[in-house]
Amino acid sequence: MVTTPSPERPQTPARERADSALDRQLARLYGDSLFGPWLDPGQYLAATQTTRRHGTPFRRLAILAFILCAGAAAGWLARAGLSRRAIEEREPVARSLATFLKEGEMDRVAQFLALLRGRESALDPHDPHLDLIVRGEAAVYRYHDADPARLLRIKPYLSSIATGPASAQRILASLAVASRQERAARLSELESIRASCDRDPEFYYLLATALEHKGDVKAAGEAWDRSFELGPLWLAHRYEQIWFVAGHGKPEAVNKLVSSLVAVAPDSVWTRLAVERFSSTPAPGAAASATPAVALYHKQFALALADAHSSDGVAARRLLAQAIAAVNGQAAFVFDSFDWLVAAKATGLARALTAFEAWPAHSQLAAERVRSLAGPESRADSNPPAARESQSAPKRKTARGKSKARRRK
Repeated sequence: MVTTPSPERPQTPARERADSALDRQLARLYGDSLFGPWLDPGQYLAATQTTRRHGTPFRRLAILAFILCAGAAAGWLARAGLSRRAIEEREPVARSLATFLKEGEMDRVAQFLALLRGRESALDPHDPHLDLIVRGEAAVYRYHDADPARLLRIKPYLSSIATGPASAQRILASLAVASRQERAARLSELESIRASCDRDPEFYYLLATALEHKGDVKAAGEAWDRSFELGPLWLAHRYEQIWFVAGHGKPEAVNKLVSSLVAVAPDSVWTRLAVERFSSTPAPGAAASATPAVALYHKQFALALADAHSSDGVAARRLLAQAIAAVNGQAAFVFDSFDWLVAAKATGLARALTAFEAWPAHSQLAAERVRSLAGPESRADSNPPAARESQSAPKRKTARGKSKARRRK
């Protein structure tokens, strides 16, 4: 059965008036006056696509530039905030490092140096704490671990002292890593910073060792006493001070210094070394968990010196080699060992030291020390025979003249 569609109703004027009335009613209800007339969804999508398709390239570039500028500004603000935070975090670390350095707590100084310096192997020449770091590295190197990497790290900032003015911190650092003879040669430089370092215990230690090498025992003793007064916790310094006092026959002063070490640091390796070498009383407390390299050097060196005095040359050389190896064969320790052996009249062991692989044979200081070992006989043998005869001829004439004078009488 075929159905025929109903014919559409014709659009009459009445119908148009009804539709118009409905549109006005909808406009009043849904705000046609505010949002405009209703659009067909297809027409709306077509209009939108046409607008996007006909956007100008300049507008796109402007949007991209704005995004890039916003990202760069955000990154700059983030970096500035992190940098400011890092500076604020380093300040308390630097203050703690300065405190531990003044008190001579080398274990803590090494820990805080790592925090303040960071993981970078090289130092930043623009670091606001550069002088503090350089001095801390020098102290840990000379009195604690003798690590060559520390000396290599600070060497550029020590060599610049000879080319221009330097701070007192860097002068002290450069003298700390030097040998005693080098300190004595720069005594005037030490005196030039006395006013700014009057409360610094390490300054008086360096001054004491320089004066001691020059042979000024009285002034060296006064500097040692001042060093002890300002820094009783500088244990490596106290050990060397006890050695100095014991060498000048002052047992009461030795006992006083050893007792102070036992009181302030009974478990320290330095205390045990001082008690074992300079006192008959056993050290209280348990042994320390680890022995710093410089303390091990002093222990082996003392044993080598004792064997040298007991005429056991083989054992003495073996112990001396162990002492030098403990400090990685660093030149300052080698030179100080030589000077101490000569002062203790262990010249045979000092001569053996000049044959060690660690002996810096090409150094001018090393050549001076080797020449100082030459005795009168060696110096006479170094002269040619004609020179020796010319030196002895006047003596024979003098003796013949004396015999003639006696016969005349």
